This record gives sequence, C-alpha cells and structure tokens, in this order.
Amino acid sequence: MWVLQRFQPPVSTHPRALTDAQHSDTEVLLNMKIIPSLNMKIISSLLVPALLLALGAPPALARYTDKALAATEYIQRAFYDEKAGLYRGSAPQDPKSLPYDVMWANGVQFSVLVSATKNRPELYRPVLDAFTKGLKKYWDEQSPIPGFDAWFSSPNDDDKYYDDNAWLVLGFVEAYHVTGERSYLEWARRTQQFVLSGWDEKLGGGIYWYQKTRNSKNTCSNAPTAAAAVELYLSDKQPEDLKNARDIYDWTRRTLQDTDGLFWDNINLDGRIGKQKFTYNTALMIRSGVGLWRATHEAPYLREARREADAALKRWADPQTGAFADSARFNHLLSESLLLTYEATHDVKYLNAVRRNADFGYRYVRDPENGGYWSAWRVQNHSSDERKSLIENASVARLLWLLAPYPDPEELQAQSKTANRRKDTKGALQWLRQAMDSSAGAPPPARTP
Repeated sequence: MWVLQRFQPPVSTHPRALTDAQHSDTEVLLNMKIIPSLNMKIISSLLVPALLLALGAPPALARYTDKALAATEYIQRAFYDEKAGLYRGSAPQDPKSLPYDVMWANGVQFSVLVSATKNRPELYRPVLDAFTKGLKKYWDEQSPIPGFDAWFSSPNDDDKYYDDNAWLVLGFVEAYHVTGERSYLEWARRTQQFVLSGWDEKLGGGIYWYQKTRNSKNTCSNAPTAAAAVELYLSDKQPEDLKNARDIYDWTRRTLQDTDGLFWDNINLDGRIGKQKFTYNTALMIRSGVGLWRATHEAPYLREARREADAALKRWADPQTGAFADSARFNHLLSESLLLTYEATHDVKYLNAVRRNADFGYRYVRDPENGGYWSAWRVQNHSSDERKSLIENASVARLLWLLAPYPDPEELQAQSKTANRRKDTKGALQWLRQAMDSSAGAPPPARTP
C-alpha cells in the first residue's frame, strides 16, 4: 500500500503536467529505483488508471479499429445519401446550405472510405465505389483542363480550387493501392494534370490556390501536390513525377517556410506573405519530405521532415492535454505526417503524440449520445441544437483508421502486464511509459461557445 499512500492524484492527469515533487515520485516508481521488487502488476493496473480517472475523465476503452468503425458508421447514418452516393455537409442538415458537401469535405471523406475499405472491404468497398461515382457530378469535363469544381459542375460555372483537387489525387492513389483498380490511378493522373496547370513562373514558381482569381500561391495547394507527385512516382516510377515533387517542395520551402521550420499560409502576387500558420500546411510538407526520402533515400529530406515535425509538436501539441491546437478538420493531416515520420525514424514520440491527441478527442470531443464528434477540438459546452459537420467527423474517422495498426493506451497497459508476468521488468516499464505518454491529460474547464 506504500504506492497508494505515496502517490497522490496530480492536478493534471498526465505525468508531464505533474508538480516537480509528484513527477519525481512517479519517475522513481517507473524506474524502480526505490523498490526494485515493486510489483509491476500494481503499477500497470493502478497507476495509469489513477492518473486518468482521478478527475473523472470519461473512459476510452475501445480499440482503434472499433473507434474508427463507430466514427465511420456515424457518418453513414448522419450524412450519407445512399441514393445519390453523396454526403450532406451537416447533421441535422442546414436548410439554408447546399444539399451535399463541397469538394474539400469530399476529399476528406474519400480518404475515410479508402481506409475503411482497406480494413473492412466487405462493408465499405461498395460505399467507396458508389461515392466515386457520385463525385463525377463535380468533375468538369468541358473545361480546357478538366478538374473537380468545388460544387456540381455546370457549363456556366468554373469554380475550381487547386488544393481541393490535390487532396483527391492523394486519395485516388491510395485507393489504387488498396483496391488494385488501375482506374483510380488514372483518375489521380487526370486530376494531377489540372493541379499542375496552376503552376507558373510568377514569384519564381508555385501553384495558385484558386483558379478563378489566381492572386495567391498557398502552402495548402503546393504541399499536397508535392506529396501527391511523390505518391505517383512511387506507384509507377515516372521520372517527371519525381521532378515535380522536388520542384514544388523546393519552391514552397524557399518561399513560405519560416525560420522555426513551420510554414506560412500564402504569398500574394505583390510579394506580401500571409503569415498565419496552420497545422495542415506544415503537415503536408512533412509528408512530402518523408516521401521524397522514401523515393530518393537522400537523408536531408528526412532530417528536414523531422525538424518540421518537432517544430509542429512544439507549436501545436498541448503539453497538458495532448490535443493539437488547431481546427478539428485538420487533425488527420498532422497526425498522418507524424505517423509517417514515426515509421521512417522509429522515434516513438511521434506515434505517442498522435495517440494522445486521438485519446483527447475520444474522451472530450465525442458526443457519447450518438458517437459523432463536435467541430471544436477542445472541451466545450454544447447547445441542444448544435450541428455536427461532415468534414470534422471525417477528419476524426480518418485519424482513427490511421491508428488502426497500432495498440491504443489500454492495449499498451495490457502488454505491460503481460511483460510483467513474464518477469520482463524492462519491457513492462517501456509499455507502461508508452501508455502514459499516449493518454490525454485533464483539460481546462469547458468553454461556452
């Protein structure tokens, strides 16, 4: 009982937010420096739950695949129109809004269905096929360079965003690898052709954001296009794809990267830089760098990706809660880039950061009444008539599918217990440390929107 008397519940539920004295005590217990024979079963069964439940945190017991399935099933119930093969933008639907969502949200949801098809093809391959067919309503075949309009294509409108199309290129390439259907790769190449048409030599290069105005070149249109070019190159080794990836990546770093490693939002044609910083801009440059390293085996690409990933964690990962401090709709993009960095470097801090962020969302952003997710990635009071949006729910579902191959905090605790039963104290401690570093901390009091 010494452990229970000595260890007092901290102000925050995560070890990083303990007081100095409490942190010291916890480190001593974890490193077994006071009582070498201390039973790891006691630590693994009591310490982490005490940290998480001391302040009444909601439980997060489902495994990632179960969580991803639940999030995807909610989307199907709340947003999907099976007859049209398309998704509404909000639930309940806003009577003043368009009947179906725009291409930005469609791109996120497409990535959800690709992930779901990879993991549960019997359930979601038919939905992926139907949605692919539905998206053709947005494809403007009559344009000089065909591409996806933001809303249904029509002869009297030309409303294309280069970044919207770039997200679809990434989704189509992934769908090709998941399904083996070459038509997806063909769609990726046709769509990439449109995106690359947004490049010109003003400002030394770069891709515009919006076709109609062409008055700014944004990280959000260049970074995913570089990442898509890498994925196309890795798919069938066409040299032009690798050249495009290098050129776009280099221009974006040269033009829109701050000295801290993070990326500004855009540059106007008069040279003025919009210095807002969003997670997804840096995320896609991390992804591009890791991809270029995979394609070329040139170490500087990976070193730079890691520098950017570390800067992103420093800027956006809340040290107390683990939540990424940006819009919920961008969550999956930073998470995916960090997972790719983990796979390339085997540095578990990147994986733990993503798991911790996901744990926060599951505990504090999910609506337990219906399984949907709110739009603000923070603890917040919600009115009875508040709508949920497709894009935020799709972002969470994609995040959870990305984590499906990895153990969640509860599984890490179980592995710690198993290692302890085998007398593997070192392994038990390592699993326990991962469980703690992957668990959300207690948030501040709920805000009123």
